[in-house]
Amino acid sequence: MLRNNYFGETKTHYKLYKCGKNWAVMGISLFSLGLGMLVTSQPVSADVTATSTSSSAVRTDAISESSSSAAKAETTSASSSSAAKAETTSASSSSAVKAETTSASSSSAAKAETAAITTAGVANADSQTSAEVTADSTSTSQVVTNNSNNQNNTAQPAGNSTSTTQSTNQANSQISNQGQLNQFATGFVNRAISEGANVDPNNFTQAQIDALNKLEKYSTTKKNTDTTQFTYYQFQQTADKLAEVDPQYAIPYFKADQIQNLPAATAKDGQTGKVANMDIWDSWPVQDPTTGEIANWNGKQLVIAMMGTPNANSNHLYLLYNDYGGDNFAGWKNAGDIFAGYRGDKKTGLEIFGDQEWSGSAYPLDDGSIQLFYTHSKYETKTINHQNHQRIATANLKMKLNADGTISIASVDNDHTLFKGKDNASANGTHYQTFDQWAHNVTMFDGHKEDFGGADNFAMRDPHIVKDSQGNRYLVFEASTGDDDYQSEDQIYDLRNYGGNAKFQLESLFNLINNDYSVKDKVTGKMIKIGRDMRVRASQANAAIGIIKLGGTENNPTVAEVYDPIISAVMVSDEIERPDIVKIGDTYYLFAASRLNRGTNDAAWRKANDKVGDNVVTLGWYSKDLTKGFKPLNGNGVVLTSTVPANWRTATYSYYAVPTRSTDPRFKNTVLITAYMTNRNRVADYRNKDGKAVLDPDFIQENNGEHNSTWAPSFLLRVNPDGTTRVLPYVTNQGVWDFNNATKLNTNIMTAKADEAYLPWEKGVPFDNGSILGSGQDWVDSMPSDPYTPTAPTAPTAPTAPTAPTAPTAPTAPTAPTAPTAPTAPTAPTAPTAPTAPTAPTAPINPSQPTTPTKPVQAGQAAATNFVDQRLPQTGETDQQHMTLSGLLLLAMSSLLGLFGMTKRQRKE
Repeated sequence: MLRNNYFGETKTHYKLYKCGKNWAVMGISLFSLGLGMLVTSQPVSADVTATSTSSSAVRTDAISESSSSAAKAETTSASSSSAAKAETTSASSSSAVKAETTSASSSSAAKAETAAITTAGVANADSQTSAEVTADSTSTSQVVTNNSNNQNNTAQPAGNSTSTTQSTNQANSQISNQGQLNQFATGFVNRAISEGANVDPNNFTQAQIDALNKLEKYSTTKKNTDTTQFTYYQFQQTADKLAEVDPQYAIPYFKADQIQNLPAATAKDGQTGKVANMDIWDSWPVQDPTTGEIANWNGKQLVIAMMGTPNANSNHLYLLYNDYGGDNFAGWKNAGDIFAGYRGDKKTGLEIFGDQEWSGSAYPLDDGSIQLFYTHSKYETKTINHQNHQRIATANLKMKLNADGTISIASVDNDHTLFKGKDNASANGTHYQTFDQWAHNVTMFDGHKEDFGGADNFAMRDPHIVKDSQGNRYLVFEASTGDDDYQSEDQIYDLRNYGGNAKFQLESLFNLINNDYSVKDKVTGKMIKIGRDMRVRASQANAAIGIIKLGGTENNPTVAEVYDPIISAVMVSDEIERPDIVKIGDTYYLFAASRLNRGTNDAAWRKANDKVGDNVVTLGWYSKDLTKGFKPLNGNGVVLTSTVPANWRTATYSYYAVPTRSTDPRFKNTVLITAYMTNRNRVADYRNKDGKAVLDPDFIQENNGEHNSTWAPSFLLRVNPDGTTRVLPYVTNQGVWDFNNATKLNTNIMTAKADEAYLPWEKGVPFDNGSILGSGQDWVDSMPSDPYTPTAPTAPTAPTAPTAPTAPTAPTAPTAPTAPTAPTAPTAPTAPTAPTAPTAPTAPINPSQPTTPTKPVQAGQAAATNFVDQRLPQTGETDQQHMTLSGLLLLAMSSLLGLFGMTKRQRKE
């Protein structure tokens, strides 16, 4: 019983001990927790960042000014490695930026409100003969976010950046939705913006982005550097000079009532067989092929000309002659149609309607014959627009001087096609387009088939003979580029065709690809869309000036070698015609006529039409090498510009330059400009009747009869050695080809007043401009503004005789040098002082603990006050008191719990 009671008491005691122990453990635990909170209650500032092991670490709202820096959100960093305040966080080896998402960059991140284009652009093409395109950067990035409000296009080139940054937060970006610009396009746009282009990359349409991304492919392909490009910018400058009526280029005004029909043009038409008052237009003299001077053939000067009955589609070659050196307009005689009876209908001896001869050149041979180069054109019905199939041909003309002093053609020998553009075994021409190549061209625009008729011209015509100093014979001719640089829409994306700077190139590109691009029509006052027409024209344009070397005999030549074009206007113009070359000194000067409405810049030539009423010009280049390296005269190629409307009596075209033989110093370095005057098919006879242009036969007879195309008065053009030109106020009679010491200047036929340059009924006559200018633009002429009348250059002042130099003063005899002073003996050096023993180094002082780094000052803010302890303000200081109170409460509770446990144990006992 005692044992059992003892066992029970012992068990009860153990239970009470164990229960008290549990309460004690709980109390000790709470006590430890409270004590720990008191000891460790030092807060840590949230504004302190760990030290970065990369280039730099940046406070999220601060800007580092190291070489690897961060840019303030409102500025654009020009650092070689920078970061911008943004909506993204960059983990970079160079910089860090405030953000909410992560971007990996080796160089930079762009501000969220800015579209950064970090590559550079396209070199200015004006300084190159053939425009070259370069890139200043190897960056492949474009960072654009969805909050763009950059309307001022302030993004600048980043120099030679190698950034590969690419944003990952572009889902809502406009450019992101439309596709990124590639490296080349990015640099090009960047350069255009730096040059003042008013564009915002974030507002580019998909079509614009697609076009820009094609630039690299088509602007960097290999092109022949021997060919000089007539650029879109030069075309624009030509149109501007025409509209300005710039006196350097403006053709003189001529008095309309002084202009006469050519008497020799009244002759038998070789096609109709009837005598008619024929039009005369493209003409050229028989020349020395080396000097270009007018040939003296048995005391006669010879000219070959295109002539035909008005409105009869009669286009054939006639031989005209006059006394050598003479300037009598009435002295010209007509030897008749050259090919009538040799190529025409064998029964009638007449020319065939669809078999025509066009412009060319000629020179005399030693046997007295004339070697003729011309354009043989046949009317082809298999093509879309029944175009004329042109080819370069040649024939040898046997001449006969009759007893009465007249000239006739005895025979036409060795008449054959010389060149059709084909220079290899393939169907297409490599250097020059062939007719078959052109006839089968079809392209697609906006999902529709676009036939290459209409504005698309095929050209293989107007051969001009030139001999170099070694006696080699060449033909320079109008052509179209072949496979080496062929016409296509791809040419729109080749920046070398544009010229000018990147700003001009970008604006022109966007106009060409914009079908809605519009201009105001002068007649209706309404806006008309010209964008699609411009794009089609640019895709078709491929005018060229070609050159070939001749072989064979002089009276039966062949083609020895085909060269690359010396001039190309691919994408710019589809017609640069009637080339001729004049050699002055050791330099070849190339001149060619053109109608600007054959070009692709509709807005430019329409402006010229509105200002002047015509758009015809002469272009020019020069080189010391006949086959390559031609540079544009006047820097832009402009030489002559029209000054009067196309339907006036005094309108001129088909300009042809010949050298002068005058020894008068006033005419040194000049060429004589010849042309025909009055456009064909009697346009000058139309009058305004009830608001319509009409031909009234009775009215015509009452006003001195028909006003046909005739030879214009010739005038002089100064060609300076520095590659510039100027129209001079020296005018001859009509039909002068040989300007020599006996040539008379006609001061009565030139005028400074535009209102004397038309016949009384011509002003204000409405007509279809397409019938003359080929533009299809309805137009009513207006009075062109009078250009500044050029004054005759003053005679240079003779230099004064130099004064004799004064005799030089005889030099004085040099004085004898003084004897040198003997050097003093050097003093002995003093003995060196023995060094003192070094003192023992002081013990190093223990380094103090580093203080907390100061907070960097933000740009634009004043420096903060420096506190004594240099400690950053702590954001958690107010929480320490709360934690102390909590620890004391826990200690109190642990004590109560322990006391409670002990009390309970005593009660049980």
